[in-house]
Amino acid sequence: MTAIRSLPLAGIRILDFSQVQFGPMATQILADFGAEVTKVERPKLGDISRTIDVRSSGIEDSASFLAVNRNKRSLVLDMKNPRAMGIVHELLEKTDVIVMNFRAGVAERMGLGYDSLEEKYPGLIYASGTGFGESGPMKNMGGQDMALQSFSGSTWHNRDDTGRPGIFPIPFVDFGAGMALVQGILMALVERSVSGKGQRVDVSLLDTALFAQMNEYTQWMMRRFEINWERDNLVGSFKTSDGWVNIVGLFRPDPLEAVCDALGIDNLTTRPQFATSELQMQNREALWSILDHELSRFTTDEAVQKLSARSVLCAPVLDYDEVLAHPQVINNDIIRTVDHPTAGPIKVIDNPIRLSAAGSREYSPAPLLGQHSEEILAELGYSSAEIDELRVDGLISSPSRPSFA
Repeated sequence: MTAIRSLPLAGIRILDFSQVQFGPMATQILADFGAEVTKVERPKLGDISRTIDVRSSGIEDSASFLAVNRNKRSLVLDMKNPRAMGIVHELLEKTDVIVMNFRAGVAERMGLGYDSLEEKYPGLIYASGTGFGESGPMKNMGGQDMALQSFSGSTWHNRDDTGRPGIFPIPFVDFGAGMALVQGILMALVERSVSGKGQRVDVSLLDTALFAQMNEYTQWMMRRFEINWERDNLVGSFKTSDGWVNIVGLFRPDPLEAVCDALGIDNLTTRPQFATSELQMQNREALWSILDHELSRFTTDEAVQKLSARSVLCAPVLDYDEVLAHPQVINNDIIRTVDHPTAGPIKVIDNPIRLSAAGSREYSPAPLLGQHSEEILAELGYSSAEIDELRVDGLISSPSRPSFA
């Protein structure tokens, strides 16, 4: 039996200046496994994502913020106040990792540049996320997931039959960059355990977006050939009598023949216009019309069973409610309920990583703006009177809702 140990990052302290999704998702992963994350936020507004989806939904607490900021403490500091930097340096004395995703040059102007901190805190790991990189002609431009999808070729690659480019509606660049930042931080921590020295970890959205398309770009650079698994193969969603089924006709020499056999219809590859995979794609509209008609005779479950029996890769197209209620999702125990102080019990997606020897993870909800300011300052040795003075001066704030102003 595997012995249960403490969470692997217990004792690691992280000072987090990042906001929105890229950085916060990375620090949440680290916090899920025991790291102590102090999130430094601006007065009144805090992290931009605190209010990003509030007005449109009518919900007072932003789901976008709640999704990626659990297990953290919020410290509000007015970084325009010279005294704030003193508090930051007090925190840095006990910090293992600092994380930020400012535009290039912003950290330096704040006095938080790598060169200045490296000398004073030689063991500090300095994790930086940017849109386009720390150098180059676009280093000063801000980055955002959908903009980087467009800039990196992903949107062009996802064009429809009319040639209109399409943005993928899930922020895969932000989340991929967050995962990469976590990997870089963990590698730096491992290396520090040997050398005793910190280092800089840099991840950009642009590099991440290119990395996510490594297959496509390698094909393009080798052969000037655009590989598109959906557009160039028997891959698509087809209407059933009660929903949709997605067929992935890959990894076999003639997937259409197998599909026809599974559906109990004549082999369409005997028709001249569908004789080869190239001809099938050239006559895609006609082929899709036939498959839509044939699959409409079955329910989605029946279609999946018939196709799977012939080893055709397929899956039902599920909506969010169907996914959440699915026995496999329930079995995987990927949904967590946390009790937020103002939003009440909310359900969030758990971390997908499972470690057999790690202790159980008890999640705290995403913090209110400035919820832990006084607690953190007290741990630094500030008296109640000193904390009150800082509050009166506007340097810190008590727990509050973000302002739209």
